[in-house]
Amino acid sequence: MENYYNILETIVLIYAADEGKLKIYLKKKQDEPYKGYWILPCAPLDNQTTLEENAHKICENMTNLNETVMFQNKIFSNLDRNPNNRIIGVSFVAITDKDLTDMKKEDNDKAWFDVEELPKLGFDHAEIIEKVSKEVKKQIVSNYNDMFLSFFPSDFTLPELQNFYENVLGKPIDRRNFHKKFVNQELVIDTGFKTSKGSGRPGTLYRFNIDKMKGKRI
Repeated sequence: MENYYNILETIVLIYAADEGKLKIYLKKKQDEPYKGYWILPCAPLDNQTTLEENAHKICENMTNLNETVMFQNKIFSNLDRNPNNRIIGVSFVAITDKDLTDMKKEDNDKAWFDVEELPKLGFDHAEIIEKVSKEVKKQIVSNYNDMFLSFFPSDFTLPELQNFYENVLGKPIDRRNFHKKFVNQELVIDTGFKTSKGSGRPGTLYRFNIDKMKGKRI
């Protein structure tokens, strides 16, 4: 059997919490194959760059932010991943702030999508998103590696937090039990401020109690 050199590529799945949904940031392919399709940000690995360096470079190019929570998670090596070459993909998960990313957005070829309502995707990126998102959801609901802290680095309302948690978990949670889990255990702190969004009654803004939440499995 002959041996061949294989191309490695870094694939970055950029996630954010928005309006109670888990969102992913995609870009539109500008050339063939799959021209006009949406894809995950990715790039081949050269001989002077590590996978981690490549992932941070890709993420910064997408978001224009240079500080992002990121970790490597899976390898994708199906023989038919790319119609032109034998390419092995190494995926990284990045968690960012959607509002900050949108403020620095420079073109219309990048967009956020609900992970449950994806557009037409090129290559094997639908499969990658499905597999990685399933793992990310499990990590969110247990706060594995402080995942919850990464998705909510700033202030939030309890309904906003619960809505996101329920959507990720895939089922509703009793409001009183959710309140007990986070408020009674002092995992969140009342900031003393109210939200000004919307036309309804202002909601109390909370933030995570870092001392109690960091490293805690929930």
